[in-house]
Amino acid sequence: MKQHAAILLLLLLTPLLAAAGIPEGYYTNANGKKKATLKAALHDIIRPISSNELGYGSGAGKTWSGFYVTDRMPDGQVCDRYSYEKHYFSSSDNANSASAPNGMNIEHSFPRSWWGGANNEAYKDLFNLMPCESGINSSKSNYAMGKVTNVKVNNGCTKVGTGKTTSGSSANLWEPADEWKGDFARDYFYMVTAYSDLTWTSNGLDMLENNAWPTMQQWAYTLLLQWAREDPVDDIERDRNDAVYGIQLNRNPFVDYPNLAEYIWGDSVDYAFSTEGSSTGGGSQGDDELTLDFATLVDCPLTSGLTPFYVRTSEGEAGKVWQSSSSYGAVANAYNISGKTADEYLLLDLDLTLMERAVLTFSHATGYNKTQQVKGTYFQVLVSYDYEGVPEDATWRELDATFPGLPTSGNFTQFVSSGEVDMAACCGRNVTLAFRYTSNSSACYCWEIKDVKVMTRTNPDALPLIAGDIETQQVITYDLMGRQVPHDTKGLVIRNGKKILQR
Repeated sequence: MKQHAAILLLLLLTPLLAAAGIPEGYYTNANGKKKATLKAALHDIIRPISSNELGYGSGAGKTWSGFYVTDRMPDGQVCDRYSYEKHYFSSSDNANSASAPNGMNIEHSFPRSWWGGANNEAYKDLFNLMPCESGINSSKSNYAMGKVTNVKVNNGCTKVGTGKTTSGSSANLWEPADEWKGDFARDYFYMVTAYSDLTWTSNGLDMLENNAWPTMQQWAYTLLLQWAREDPVDDIERDRNDAVYGIQLNRNPFVDYPNLAEYIWGDSVDYAFSTEGSSTGGGSQGDDELTLDFATLVDCPLTSGLTPFYVRTSEGEAGKVWQSSSSYGAVANAYNISGKTADEYLLLDLDLTLMERAVLTFSHATGYNKTQQVKGTYFQVLVSYDYEGVPEDATWRELDATFPGLPTSGNFTQFVSSGEVDMAACCGRNVTLAFRYTSNSSACYCWEIKDVKVMTRTNPDALPLIAGDIETQQVITYDLMGRQVPHDTKGLVIRNGKKILQR
């Protein structure tokens, strides 16, 4: 629980600024969506308009005038989430014009250097701006937020030092007090949603990825989800959300719906969000689907060879572009191929005949494509139900994996997560997974893939068909998509309303 008294919200200059609570219909376009599509819908809803924001700094119509409304406690003290030192607004300050108390700064909790610019909405967004004691502000610099294990600075509220981030690597971090961890987690959820279209640079890449989803690295959103659960929304956050809405006319949905982040990154990504009952519901919708264990079918780092994958050209010949690298996994780059022209598939055969769920994940990076989006054009993640040795003769369906953004420094992107690629439609049959790389003399880029995993869950209703049962030939048979198929179709089929495994 917060130890500070609740913030006193004061009226500003216009009637709009007195508004409190969620406006009717504000989140309507988020209903029925989940994971990446939910995040995209929220982005469109909450991204602030620059003309609605206050100017940056002290004085009339600027940040500290906003803080007077959003972060002023009943006795005039400034609510500082980084330090327990006491600072007060002066007697001459008001909602029209206020200045920074001595020893205090405006702090971007989500550092502005992470996106490399000041002239945009993120720079002035009150959801990202907090009053901060200047000493700890200087100490925390532009570090990522995380669990500090080697403490170098500790003012009793905020720790600064080093800790582990992605892949066990060490980085400079800062860690808020327990009573504020949920607040900052929800602010970070807001920032990566409202500004997922920005390009993250510098220290931001310790925590972030340049993509629309998940935008945060897995270690980061896992930790922030934990902090959000342990430090739930309280009246201080609700009041500040209302106050910022009164100024900027946008809201933090992760305060309005405390469990919303679970639908994007957490335990409820398989469920569609609803503004009716989703604030506390999470994934507990009456069944135990998410608590059932998945088994690992494939776990291939691709850093010590391509096996069990194999490579074929589109004509079915042995490929030569895909190679294994001890640092970067499976690497495809046709730069040294004659004419720089290639069309090669990195293939993996999967037996999903007994499965009811399958999820693909991998990490990947792209190179040399600084102005060219490659997803779906030059690089594709595909699956086929009828591959028999020649890729160009097979029918392929594209899977929706998350791709890196464009390279911003050097020639390559950082490795990013594919996200959880749903392969449920592939279950009940043998399929072939493919990473397809294409290039030509004018567009020859590089694709690096590693840590490929396929997690599956067995279908408990899959039963073997009794061989020679003539009666089954007289019963209409359907595949898992509800389409009528021949009675002897291999794999999982539906007959008389039951799932049956037919070998």
